[in-house]
Formats: sequence, C-alpha cells, structure tokens
Amino acid sequence: MKIDNLGWLNSVWRITTVNPIVSTLEERHIAPFPDEIPNRLIRMYSNKGQIVLDPFCGSGTTNFMALRLGRSTIGYDLEEKYIKIAKKKCGEKGIFYCKSSEKMDEIDDNKIQLCVTSPPYLHLRKYSDNPQNIGNFKNPYQALNNVFKEVFRVLKPKGYFCLNVSDVPRPDKKHFTTFPYDLIYCCKKIGFKFKNSIIWDKDINLQEWNLKYQKMMGNHEYIWVFQKWDMVQTYKKIY
Repeated sequence: MKIDNLGWLNSVWRITTVNPIVSTLEERHIAPFPDEIPNRLIRMYSNKGQIVLDPFCGSGTTNFMALRLGRSTIGYDLEEKYIKIAKKKCGEKGIFYCKSSEKMDEIDDNKIQLCVTSPPYLHLRKYSDNPQNIGNFKNPYQALNNVFKEVFRVLKPKGYFCLNVSDVPRPDKKHFTTFPYDLIYCCKKIGFKFKNSIIWDKDINLQEWNLKYQKMMGNHEYIWVFQKWDMVQTYKKIY
C-alpha cells in the first residue's frame, strides 16, 4: 500500500459527491463518480505499469485516473454513448469494450492488479432502456455474481477488488434492503477475501425535509475492499 495522505488510512472518507447537472453535456453521466475515490484506491492498491479494470466504466472516471497515474486500463460498458465519452475523456488511450462484462473473454486469467467499480443495481438510476442493463433487472444478483466471478478470474493472485455500493430502499421506502451486505457474502462465496470497509461520507448537509419529518439522510455509501485469495500460497503455509 502506498499513500500520499495519512488521512486515507481512516475508514471514513469525506469526499464531496458530483452533481450530474453541473457536468458538461458531452460528459454527463447519470451517476458520476468523484475522481478522488479512484485516485486514492489506485494509489493504494496498484503500482505504475499495472492494469486497472472497471467492468462498469460509465464515463470512464476510473480509467482516466488510472492513465493519469501511470497505469494501463480496461473498461466495459453496455452503452455506446458512455464508451464514446470514456474514450474521449481518456484521450483515446486505454482499452474499452462496448459489451456486457459478464463475460470478459478478452482478458486472460491473472492479468489485472486492481478493479475499481460501482455497478448499476435495483432501479436506483435509469441508465438506459436497454433490457440487458443490470440496472433494469428486478433481481440483479445473478448477473452481478457473473461479473464478480469474471473479476476474480482476471485478477492477479493478491490483486484487489474495490466495490462501491449504497443502501437501497425497498419499493415502499419504509425499510431498506440488505443489498450492500449481500454483495459481501456473494464475493466471499466466489473466493474473495474481505479486507476492508470504507465509508464514503458524501459531504451532504441535512435538508429541511429531514428536519421536518425527522428522517435520517442517506449521505454515505460503502466501498468494500476485497483481495483475490492466493490459494497456492495458503496451501504452502498449511502443509
């Protein structure tokens, strides 16, 4: 791990969220990702010259930061418009595929050092009308499991997987699902080792609505940090 600021070792990161309305029209994405999150994760869990993957690259923020920090990068997205934005943002550098990341046959086993991503899920955002988009699935678990299995396959032994997810309310909005925590068990079942949890404090102040109805504001998200389990080394230690 390499850090530029000791504050990164805190498990709560206060990073202002990005408002999609203020983005330029050409680069607008429905769920923009602050540059600072991949900046920290890439510096902490990879070295220059290694490959950083985003299987849900959107407008290419993770890919852009990877290139800026001297890494190579690969991105997947189903939507051609976002692939075009990502390529433009990255100066036509990096490798991008306009297809589902449930099968990443273009990448060999044990090739990637780090995966940083924030997947679509449970109708929180309307990315497109594409029925193949996981964000349009009523039950996204199997599709996400397929992607995470591919991430596990392409990661190097001891490579890292950083997954950004948020709480998801039920349709009645009276209770919340256990979606973020379900993904931890999903990844553990695949073979990932759960390394750390980071709380992303989005630096959003309470609104009048929260005060009036005494409702808690959802002003944070999670970044789950996993590591590919090195089974060969584990067996050597045991036997």
